[in-house]
Amino acid sequence: MGENCRDCRKWEEDMYWTHFQSVHFLQFLSSDFDQQLAIPKKFANNLKEKLPETIALKGPSGATWNVGLTSNGDTLLFKRGWKEFVEDHSLKEEDVLIFKYNGDSRFDVLMFDQWSLCEKEATYFVRNCGHKELDGGCRTKRNIMDSSVEVTHDSSHDVVGCTSLKKPRKDDTWTPVSSRWHSRANGRIRRGSKPIKSVRAKRNLRCREPSTCAVGEKANPDAKQRSISRNVAYPLQFESNRRPVTEEEKEKALQMAHAASTKDSFIVVMRPSHVYKCFFMTIPHEWMISHLPPRHRDLILRVEENTWQVRFYYRVYGAGLTGGWKKFVIENNLEESDVCLFELAGGTTSTIFLDVSIFRVIQEATPPTRVISTSKHGKLSK
Repeated sequence: MGENCRDCRKWEEDMYWTHFQSVHFLQFLSSDFDQQLAIPKKFANNLKEKLPETIALKGPSGATWNVGLTSNGDTLLFKRGWKEFVEDHSLKEEDVLIFKYNGDSRFDVLMFDQWSLCEKEATYFVRNCGHKELDGGCRTKRNIMDSSVEVTHDSSHDVVGCTSLKKPRKDDTWTPVSSRWHSRANGRIRRGSKPIKSVRAKRNLRCREPSTCAVGEKANPDAKQRSISRNVAYPLQFESNRRPVTEEEKEKALQMAHAASTKDSFIVVMRPSHVYKCFFMTIPHEWMISHLPPRHRDLILRVEENTWQVRFYYRVYGAGLTGGWKKFVIENNLEESDVCLFELAGGTTSTIFLDVSIFRVIQEATPPTRVISTSKHGKLSK
């Protein structure tokens, strides 16, 4: 019976990979996703001979991007052109992508938000701009949906910020970050609806970076079109007061962390999403699967004699620290490019301790300034 089952499974796999017209794979966007993306090994092994050096990625909008494939050992990667695809679709770390290969050198790609696990609405309104820079950003080749986007706001100014293309809302209030997290019975975590700023006018949308979006007024044949890009305002974020740092200072902090590391430790270089906004820090996948149980739980971070409780949010890919992490960041004056060394310090079956060593880029800690979005234009105010 067992042999028959194995034979059946082998036949099923052969049928799928050799005769199905469309095959799929899913990928989570982990660190450094903006430079390249690995294709799952099983998928690559079955289709490597069929894939050309350059493939087309077709987004939900129907536009396509040419992306080069490259090999790194036995790993097949999306490389050349991938960065433009990421930027044009405003993809972020831990977003989820589903790739559908149709057998004609093209992948159809669906993109899902990391928190809501729903499709990213804005991906349906993206156009391949040819990656040409204009006024600090890239413009679409044609108007979105061949016309314009209509959203609402209580202002008539030419430029406002937006987070995504959603239906107008009557209220114009921000929801605190902490109130957007809701536990599900199946162990997943989702976030409530995102805040949105908008304007009651018909306008053209342009986006350049994952956190940058601007709306410019409709083209006027008698005047130059104006546009301003700005960072989308999170409900709460911080602005650094530290002096500019050098690459040498960054490298020195990283070298010191590596010198102090052990087999039970891992190193994370702080990014803006760790210390200024979002406040979610991803734990390296290999370290996580070998040192932590595969479930949501509380962890204790310890710096000398001081401790902080944080929430470990488990996912097969993209697990990390959330609830309590913001407090740890603020009270330890962590800033971008600072390096944290986390080392497993044991504990009980119910409590796990991680000792944290902080290697600052600049030794003198200068607390950042808290900023919130209060103006009608979505600007950050102190």
